[in-house]
Amino acid sequence: MQITNSPFNYGQTGLKNSQTGLDEATQKVANASNTASYSRQMSQYGSQIQDGVIQAKESALSAKANARVVDSTDKTIGSLIDIRV
Repeated sequence: MQITNSPFNYGQTGLKNSQTGLDEATQKVANASNTASYSRQMSQYGSQIQDGVIQAKESALSAKANARVVDSTDKTIGSLIDIRV
């Protein structure tokens, strides 16, 4: 039996989205770091770096939350399948 809209699927999708967000955030920081000089441009690119770091932290927190969803779903399904006689 396949459950199409299970919390496990939502958790997996959330983990994939978190990874994508983290990839985008690191790319944003890397691009801003490569193009920034320590002159007046630093203030312009500094906000891009801050945005990237914030996005990375959001992605990490999202991944942690989605991992808990997957873990809870695994435990719930496991307890539903376990039959005690």
